[in-house]
Amino acid sequence: MTVTSSAVYRQSPSSVSFRKPGGFTVSLVDGSDTVGCGPSPVYFPPSIIPPCPLGATGYVVGGDINNDGVRDDFSYWEVKTIVPAVAISPDRPDLCGVYSHPYCNFPMSVGRFLDGTTTIYYNIQTAAVTQYKITKYSEPLAFYSRSEMESTVIPGQYTFLFPMLMDSTIPVKIPVIYRDIPEGYDYINNTKIRQGFRFTKMNGLPIVWSADGFVEIDSRLLNTFEWSGTGVEIMIPATDSTFFSVLSLGTPLPGDPLRDVDATVPTLFPGFVAPGVSRVLMASAIGTTFDMPPGMQKVAVTNPPTEAVAQFDLVRAAATSKVASDTSIRSYQLPIRFVNTYEGWAAISFPPGTPPAMRARTADPDGDGYNNYLEWLAGTNPMLATSHPAAPKLAFVQGRAVRSTTGATAGHWETKMTKVMTSPAHTYEYEYSTDMLSWRTIGDNDPDWQLTNDADPAGEIKVQSKADHLTGSGFLRVKISEAPDTSIPSEL
Repeated sequence: MTVTSSAVYRQSPSSVSFRKPGGFTVSLVDGSDTVGCGPSPVYFPPSIIPPCPLGATGYVVGGDINNDGVRDDFSYWEVKTIVPAVAISPDRPDLCGVYSHPYCNFPMSVGRFLDGTTTIYYNIQTAAVTQYKITKYSEPLAFYSRSEMESTVIPGQYTFLFPMLMDSTIPVKIPVIYRDIPEGYDYINNTKIRQGFRFTKMNGLPIVWSADGFVEIDSRLLNTFEWSGTGVEIMIPATDSTFFSVLSLGTPLPGDPLRDVDATVPTLFPGFVAPGVSRVLMASAIGTTFDMPPGMQKVAVTNPPTEAVAQFDLVRAAATSKVASDTSIRSYQLPIRFVNTYEGWAAISFPPGTPPAMRARTADPDGDGYNNYLEWLAGTNPMLATSHPAAPKLAFVQGRAVRSTTGATAGHWETKMTKVMTSPAHTYEYEYSTDMLSWRTIGDNDPDWQLTNDADPAGEIKVQSKADHLTGSGFLRVKISEAPDTSIPSEL
């Protein structure tokens, strides 16, 4: 028998929010089985391909034989071993209930349990076909607020009643202890004291958030996550397991840091296997840091950037008796955005052993007249003189003539460039001069030029002449500047 509480928390600059629904499930299983090939709607004999050496040895009348959450009614299976119920009567959920619980709002009524009993006909290849039953009962509770969950389920001993196999009118009492577990960081018991799990630092520094609620990191660098709230006073090091992973938030990008994880996208870290099952088991349940190395992060530098959550999972397996255990789970999430930084670009753009002076932003190691900072913004090779930012082009765009003057357009000259999303962010401006001494910024009401500047930071900036021909001397240039810092320090 197990009791399992579950909750997911996601951190923001000012709080750690409860992701609904949370849950608390009481489960009892009496009996067991191991299965191979299946399910099949028809009988199948022993075979080599696929490897089903026993063939179909069991027929499931009802229930979930492989415990994957899907009923397997009326299907054939290769049943390798089977042990029927030995203590608890199957098919009597009406006799299951709660005998006692700590002082809280936990429901006491009988008849709330669900019946998942699995009925299997075994040895179907022989004349001695036997019916087996594996008793399965569960009572799932769902909570749509943290306060509801905390008022319904509290740490302590819960005792449940189940019908005896030999005489279902006699109740069997099974106690189980539900232990305290780290919740998301918040005020406790209406006091000014806060406790619980929270991420506290990134790369040795206090967490800083983007204006829209993400922690920005570069996948080409070593990234160290730190947290608090998993001390020995609340953890059970001998039975608790902790895991780390990075899960994609999918599209739209950029988007809401509170949107759901996209389960159809493969795990971004560690990213070795199928979606939803890849995570790193940590060496100690009471550790407070995790180093996510470069190279293992399956994230490319893209425009717009990839958004995800770093997820710390706590899985408990604390036995409270020979037949009962607490198997609660918690997940704590930190919204992250994988961005393009100069440091990350420099980490992969220079050969090993390149002197620090040659890696500096103002250095020009290939002597092509463009420093490393400009090469970063253009995405060119700082160690190859023939690889450098492309010269801008001013091109004539032919007008459109129609029989009626309505809809006709004059030709014009234009130049444009694609912006690059970086961290810190950059602003792009076109400037115009007639003598290359004094320059004016081209704005919305410029007398000579029409400006188009996409709101998308990975969009396009373009200017086009208001006249179909140009006279006199004139010069255009692009000014790229670091945008004002709009990051937000953590309030936790």
